[in-house]
Amino acid sequence: MLTRGPDTPPATTNEAAHGTRAPNQQSGAEPAGGSRRETQPEGTVIGEGMPGWRRTFIALIIAQTMSMVAFGMALPFLPLYVQTLGVSDEGDAVRWAGVMSTTGMLVMAAVAPFWGVMADRRGRKPMVARACFGGGLIVGAMALARSPLELFGLRTLQGGFSGTVAATRTLLTSVVPASQLGFTLGLMQTAVFVGNSFGPLLGGFISDAAGYRVSFLATGALLAISGVIVMVFVRENFTPPVEADANARHGWQDAVAMIERTPGLSAVIVTLFLVSAAQNAMGPVLPVFVKTLVADAHTQVASMAGLVLGITAVTSAIAAGLGGRIGDRYGHGRMMAACAIIGGILYFPQALVTSPYELLVWRGLLGLFTGGLMPGTMAIVALRTPAAHRGWVFGLTTTATALGNAAGPMAGAATATALGLRATFVATGLILTIAGVWAAWSTGRTVRAATPTTSTGAV
Repeated sequence: MLTRGPDTPPATTNEAAHGTRAPNQQSGAEPAGGSRRETQPEGTVIGEGMPGWRRTFIALIIAQTMSMVAFGMALPFLPLYVQTLGVSDEGDAVRWAGVMSTTGMLVMAAVAPFWGVMADRRGRKPMVARACFGGGLIVGAMALARSPLELFGLRTLQGGFSGTVAATRTLLTSVVPASQLGFTLGLMQTAVFVGNSFGPLLGGFISDAAGYRVSFLATGALLAISGVIVMVFVRENFTPPVEADANARHGWQDAVAMIERTPGLSAVIVTLFLVSAAQNAMGPVLPVFVKTLVADAHTQVASMAGLVLGITAVTSAIAAGLGGRIGDRYGHGRMMAACAIIGGILYFPQALVTSPYELLVWRGLLGLFTGGLMPGTMAIVALRTPAAHRGWVFGLTTTATALGNAAGPMAGAATATALGLRATFVATGLILTIAGVWAAWSTGRTVRAATPTTSTGAV
């Protein structure tokens, strides 16, 4: 149960907040799906949404899609770009890319709660604009790198100023109606996956035709355009917090206390870390692995790598919106666990492929399940977090994700170096499966603890 002040109302189930409670549930009967779903403090999500929220939602989807296309055009090709900066050995290139990704994610993990607190105090829209313009400037400057060390410095700096996904989610949950929260988060995740799918494809073609530096310049320009869209078309009726909230402490001890008193939040954060580590372990490995599968010397390696990277995002985009609806119906915790377990299992056959087209098929199937992960986890966070601290809590989830993003590439590069490229698929599958089992156990325990013992339905 949440620790509440004297003015905080009691918790209610999210069926009421979403307006989906069936008549027989008013007396405490179990909802459809066989178990009581996520709980949240009353008033943590907007009942009717901000006036004109649909326009803001559409603008955010467009800006988020463009941002993901931009990042996908450049960052997945870091292992190959490093090889043009004087690193000839493939193993060294993988290690450089792993160190760059890890350091950037560690910086993001450190600063994400700060940006979340700024969102709670100054508004969520400025944080989205900061992420777009800051990321665009720094990634564009990567085109001017003359050595792996300079590229490393810029990648590290980028971790401190980008973060469009977390900033956009925080803004979205503050403007959409409660009844549309799961669905809109799913559509926003679809936008992320659509951007991720077209980004590597477009970046691969640009890199083969004009070079990797042009891809980084194009990324900077596209991120700047997405920032302009946010500034012009996004509306936010932000009310600065009262003095008590504005002066509240947001140290790491306070973060731990917030996690402990918010039901299910610790389960979500641990799951986010494991899932992020598993998925990003393939980042520095997959382009090089695709290169080893290409038998024809005349095949455009960057384009093939972009296709393999992009197919997962395409199928994930298809699954994300549907996953949000299924989570609303049967419980986001169940959806999160099932997708993680099945996704983990689908990594194992990828270690046995002998051609890039076999890998393409398995990566496509993988996306159908990994696409349903993020909408459910973010819906749980939004439904259980007080509105005044939502930016901070989303910042903490970003820290967990960034730490996973940091650990994943390093672990993937280390596994590939010690045991071979194919072993990375096996290790990734194990981690993702373990994450799914943990999510199933921990969220099930939270639901059982929240199930009322009286017939009134109180939690």
